[in-house]
Amino acid sequence: KAPGAPPALGPPTVGTLPKGIKKSNLVNVFWNKVNLNKITGLPPSVPAYAAPKLEGTKSIWKERPEVKVDYDQLASLFTKKTIEAKKSVDTEKTTQMKVIRVLDGNRSREVGIAMAKLPASRHIKQAILNMDPSHISRESIASLAKLIPSDEEKNQITEAKLANPDIPLGKEEEYVHTLSVIPNIRSRLNIWAFMIDFDAMEDEVADYLMDLKECCQELQSCQTLHLIISYILEIGNFLRQEKSDGFEIMFLSKVADIKDTVKKQTMVHHIATMMHEHHPAQGDLHKEIGHTHRIGRISFDEVEVTMEKMDELCDRSWEDLRIISKHTSSTNDVMQKQLAFLKSVAERIDILKIVLRRVKNRYYNLLLYFGIDPVKKFMPPDEFCRIISEFALEYRTRIEAVILEVAKKKKMKERRKTRGIKITDIKEPGIWQARWQA
Repeated sequence: KAPGAPPALGPPTVGTLPKGIKKSNLVNVFWNKVNLNKITGLPPSVPAYAAPKLEGTKSIWKERPEVKVDYDQLASLFTKKTIEAKKSVDTEKTTQMKVIRVLDGNRSREVGIAMAKLPASRHIKQAILNMDPSHISRESIASLAKLIPSDEEKNQITEAKLANPDIPLGKEEEYVHTLSVIPNIRSRLNIWAFMIDFDAMEDEVADYLMDLKECCQELQSCQTLHLIISYILEIGNFLRQEKSDGFEIMFLSKVADIKDTVKKQTMVHHIATMMHEHHPAQGDLHKEIGHTHRIGRISFDEVEVTMEKMDELCDRSWEDLRIISKHTSSTNDVMQKQLAFLKSVAERIDILKIVLRRVKNRYYNLLLYFGIDPVKKFMPPDEFCRIISEFALEYRTRIEAVILEVAKKKKMKERRKTRGIKITDIKEPGIWQARWQA
């Protein structure tokens, strides 16, 4: 035995019951017993005779420290209470089931549904005060905000408790009452929700601004788009029989509707044919303007609304923090965390405002680049980019059809060169060369 080791334990003992108390009088404890002699530590497929016993194996049940227990005190604490028989069973049930009900049916149902996904009432207060994300999720914060009782509900519950001090509150009333005693609960939930939502809101705005910046650069540098616009302008000037310096970008949405009167092919098809014939090295327009597609799917107004909402929530959170500080020590860890967060958020929002202003200026320059006066006729980025994006999709469909058609014609030309020639004729001198030249 090693020095300092706990005393060796013999087999578990069972304390002696005090006089007058039977085993049936004790509170029931249900568990499955551990039998160390039957534990082999091997899979069931190993035969019992080959399985080693745990005699030399460590086990918490062999190394457990020795403890002293006052069995008389345990017996007094865990003895079942005898309940006097009531004269009437109905009266007994009524007494047991009677609780204070204050909330109306719809409100009680709403609280009951929310309680199923929220921590128990005995844990909810500490979880909110500590802002514990392991117990309360973002969805739970929204549910808790709906459960905050009104002043009328608070008064009704308080008066009912005073009038019936011996009757417990119903589960729903108890939960609402627990929320009502948490100081500044609405302000706490508002800040907590903002702390969770801010990163996603910031990423949404920052990603959009980055895409818009890249969109402005790719549209100004996309040679394929410039060639296509040049072809549209040349064809349009010819058909109109007048010289125009350019056309409004909205016209791109109408190019697919203009068809020739012979083959009934659209103008986009003819432009694709010219592009493939004269500029075969040019890439796929649809792939070259990926940022434009993303900007076309996101409303610029929604991004500005998100930016304004971030600013408003930050201001409101500062006000909520001032309210909380009246009832919380400034050295509180949660308070310090909230203060540091709001300082960081204020700086990040100011940076986003600067970036937004600069990217807006880039977009205004893009509109001027395409001949649109942003003052007289402003086009939101999503509308402008959606027109180009939809045209690029139409152009890709047409250019693929043109490439397929050209390849098919080339294949047919090759087949015509060998039509009517027998395999044996190819070996004869002069036959193949003559037919090839023909």
